[in-house]
Amino acid sequence: MTPPPASKSPAKPVSKKGASAPGTPGAYDRFGLLGNPFRDLASEGLSDVELFHVNLPVDESLAPIKEEVFAKENKTVVAIIGNQGAGKTERLLLASSEGTARGAYVVYYDISEKVSWVLPGLAQRMLDGASLGGFSKIFSAPPWYRALAPLAKPATSAKGYDPIAAGKALAAALNARAPSFLLLNDLHNLATVPEADAFAKTLQELFDSIQPGVLVMFGSFPGYFAALSKKYPALVSRINRTVFLPTMSTEEAGLMLAKKLLAKRLVESLDPLYPFDRPSVEALNASAMGNPRRLLELADRALEYAASHRSYRITPDLVRTALAPRGPAPPTTDVPAGPPSPPPAPSPSAPQPS
Repeated sequence: MTPPPASKSPAKPVSKKGASAPGTPGAYDRFGLLGNPFRDLASEGLSDVELFHVNLPVDESLAPIKEEVFAKENKTVVAIIGNQGAGKTERLLLASSEGTARGAYVVYYDISEKVSWVLPGLAQRMLDGASLGGFSKIFSAPPWYRALAPLAKPATSAKGYDPIAAGKALAAALNARAPSFLLLNDLHNLATVPEADAFAKTLQELFDSIQPGVLVMFGSFPGYFAALSKKYPALVSRINRTVFLPTMSTEEAGLMLAKKLLAKRLVESLDPLYPFDRPSVEALNASAMGNPRRLLELADRALEYAASHRSYRITPDLVRTALAPRGPAPPTTDVPAGPPSPPPAPSPSAPQPS
């Protein structure tokens, strides 16, 4: 991605509704942009996740696994492991999008930090996706539907439930609707719920009971996954593929920024990375330590700084200045000048000069 020659001035921005007025401090039209494309930092806020996703080698390894599930040739349990912002949720959303597009039964469930009981919410989500209407729910609901219905009541979890029976019920729902995807986001939040042990046993039974045509995929922090391996070795032994998300290279970081910039681009003739160049991307990616979400946060700061200082190019020096920690405000110096204060009177105890 070679930036425009230094001697060439940026193309004049095309007038477009919503663009900032030229010359306004903080405006982005000087970069040929409608606005700051890095404000939607998290993939959770993107409905078109496929548009901004950057394929890495780990994604290539997941592709044949999904194809085998679509063809009902295999059942697979996949763990996506990475730190915050590494791309776990993005890959679950990508699998959800792919599954939905190809007619699979997709259940995406976010295990939130605020959730009190996991099983009722998951069971209800599976019931909602069943597409049974009217009399079918009452008189001719399939056995797996009737088994799930009691699990969707919070009182069932509060009183205690049979984790083995629950795992079988969840698996039966997935098997009956194959090809099917069960996607569990932020499994590490199980650490804060009272049913952690029971739900771990439920997952183990689920993993044992699913049939070819079912994909179970979950995301987790590395620390929790390590603790899970020690506390529930039988559960982790059922996982078919564990994917540790790597850090991004400079090329991958540049591609991610270029895709984000494209969404706000006003001038199509500019280089995809403009106003960034490869050295500035390298500096940003180094500061982000290859973390995708952190990269977008730092790119947001660099672009904002460049816009407010009316720069036309983001260089490594500008990146360092924009990302430099801000120290405390300097002391106020605009105190009105007055006559000098008289020296303090000598203390009575102090010796007087002769």
